[in-house]
Amino acid sequence: MLGDLDIVEIGEDMAVQVAGLMLCELGADVLKVERPGGDPARGTAPFANWNRGKRSLVLDLDTAEGRAALDARLAGADALLHQFTPARAKALGLDDARLAEAHPHLVVCGITGSPRGHPDVERSDDELLVAARLGALYENDGHRAGPIVYRYRQGSWSAAHLAAAAILARLVARLRSGRGGAAHTSIFQGYLATLPLVWARNSEGPMPNPPTYPPDKPRAIAQQLFQCADGNWLQIMDPTRQFDYATMPTMWDVMAEADVDLETEAGQQDAFRRRPLEAWLADLRAADIAAEPAFPMGEVLRHEDVVANRYVVEVDDPELGRTLQPNTPFHSDADLPQGRPAPRLGEGGERAWTPKPGPAAGEAPAAVLDGVRVLDLGMFLAGPMGPSMMGDMGANVIKVEALTGDRIRFMHRYYQAAARSKRSLALDLTKPGAQPILKRLLEWAELVHHNMRFKGAAKLGLSEEGIRRHNPDVAFNYASAYGQRGARGNWPGYDSIFNAIAGWEFENAGEGNRPVFNRPGTMDVATAQSTLVELMASLYAKRATGRGYTTQTSLLGMAAFTQGERLIGPDGELTDTYHLTSDQTGFSPWHRIYECADGRWIAVAAHKAGQRTAMRAMLGDDFEAAAKARDAADLLAALEAAGVPCDLVNFEDAMHRFFDDPANRAMNLVSVLPQPLYGLVEQPGAFWHFGDIPVTFRHCCPAVGEHSDAILREIGYSDEEIAAFRAAKIVG
Repeated sequence: MLGDLDIVEIGEDMAVQVAGLMLCELGADVLKVERPGGDPARGTAPFANWNRGKRSLVLDLDTAEGRAALDARLAGADALLHQFTPARAKALGLDDARLAEAHPHLVVCGITGSPRGHPDVERSDDELLVAARLGALYENDGHRAGPIVYRYRQGSWSAAHLAAAAILARLVARLRSGRGGAAHTSIFQGYLATLPLVWARNSEGPMPNPPTYPPDKPRAIAQQLFQCADGNWLQIMDPTRQFDYATMPTMWDVMAEADVDLETEAGQQDAFRRRPLEAWLADLRAADIAAEPAFPMGEVLRHEDVVANRYVVEVDDPELGRTLQPNTPFHSDADLPQGRPAPRLGEGGERAWTPKPGPAAGEAPAAVLDGVRVLDLGMFLAGPMGPSMMGDMGANVIKVEALTGDRIRFMHRYYQAAARSKRSLALDLTKPGAQPILKRLLEWAELVHHNMRFKGAAKLGLSEEGIRRHNPDVAFNYASAYGQRGARGNWPGYDSIFNAIAGWEFENAGEGNRPVFNRPGTMDVATAQSTLVELMASLYAKRATGRGYTTQTSLLGMAAFTQGERLIGPDGELTDTYHLTSDQTGFSPWHRIYECADGRWIAVAAHKAGQRTAMRAMLGDDFEAAAKARDAADLLAALEAAGVPCDLVNFEDAMHRFFDDPANRAMNLVSVLPQPLYGLVEQPGAFWHFGDIPVTFRHCCPAVGEHSDAILREIGYSDEEIAAFRAAKIVG
């Protein structure tokens, strides 16, 4: 699919490597530049998982010779993916201005800690520190009051997808303009791309301002999460909370032997503890209610549908031997080169690329995806949020929904997050009279997306065959719950279900604790971002070759992909990884948050030996007690002076402080748009920095059918025909 693209990757952090992996396994030739001696993570599961299929080139970039050798490779590359701050990039000759002059064809993506132009852009890109200074630790559920650290690397997983999408978006623009340019993102913006589910302010309507958590009380930690008689945990997801547990045959037996009050949370917990997991799962699945066990991290790699869908892949790794590794969650009718091992040090690096021609004459687009046409027929989040992000980049995205609206509309924040930058056409696809309209929409589109269950989609004319009947060369993307190759291909699924089977409900709870419900929708967002990457790869391929590929992703596929820190070794056992402490403060004395004397918290990330020596010299043997004896500002100043990476934890009222920060608003990190129901809507804004091409927000989430007439006119219908459609209740 991306077989004509050549990409240089420089970096040892997760986000850079995962972004490179996704592009590599979509067909690009990715050259990984390593320091002399190689990446220190060589021989570990993360290195094996995140560097599959790449080539390796050893260069010392601190020498003129190494920089010259890199420059020669960039002459033949389409994109450079790195993790350098602007100051470090400039010192290496990799700043945007110099690269634009030397290699005007080159797309450049730097993944920093904070966004380009932000006052903190030169600060550490350690995920914990970024989360602390942004305020993301305020949003996590936990077992105690105060800021809560999560084990799931939410910012890095998100930033990796944003980076891959940004590179492809800029390459699409290059097909038109002939020039490359900036396509930057950051861990900070990775968090921003997940936070719209909980961070938004409305001037009116049903949710003007979400209530803030009291800082002195623990968060809620369970939603439809129950321990069973055998000690296993069950996660149920019934979004409307309409399912009556008393209708389950197993519950009849429980109610016959005990007086349980199913109207209360405590009564429900008591009832579910009286029968084993499998009994409850059988009843819930028979009722078509989404439910799964909460697994330990890594066990999802043995799940029968993960195996059936090839979301786990057998790889003969040169250092670890025959392993089972979490695969990228991409299915396609393209021949994707998945399952190749990570390279030995220097392997394949001798092969050079032919220098790219200079830029052709062409006009730079007003938006990076200006003129791109996307038809979105999805509902909820896992999938539709991807087209929304394409809309943020300038694509023309039409959202087709029922006359009653997308069912996620009642979850106002989630709807706002999944529908920004779209226009709405309300269309009753169950009526035969809607099919000619659907035909014209499909003929109009370059890309089509939906996340309906396939049986229902086929009835509406939205099977792949039905779509291609009207537009044979359209790029079609589909997001499902469990993937299409296993026994659960038509099962329902929601975010919390897949957080449970991915192990994140246990990992985020801290060692030895009961699992926690995860905020905010991490598997939904990850699946939407997987959709985004697939759509962008399909768009590039269609614009470059004329062929419209089919791509698929799923919640289960993303649940498996996020296990990238582990794999199943030759002995059949999962490799080790690190875990969150039971108090949910971090991962070790060197990498955690500490409460100070004034009640504020600081975060530290002392990964290097010298930093640890300095920290011990300052705090003695009892770091926690020493921190508690000093004010946060004083301790931060001392740690910074000693060269220890650290940040203040932005905790109380974090969302409002983010929106009210003039620097964030000036940098387009806050989107402010009017909406008929919600008034003025403020949301996290730009997830990318494209340099000379702005990110401009044009549409807030639309009202049901807000743009129906305008869209129908655009595809050729007269006002009289539109009035007839409305009278027949085909259009709303």
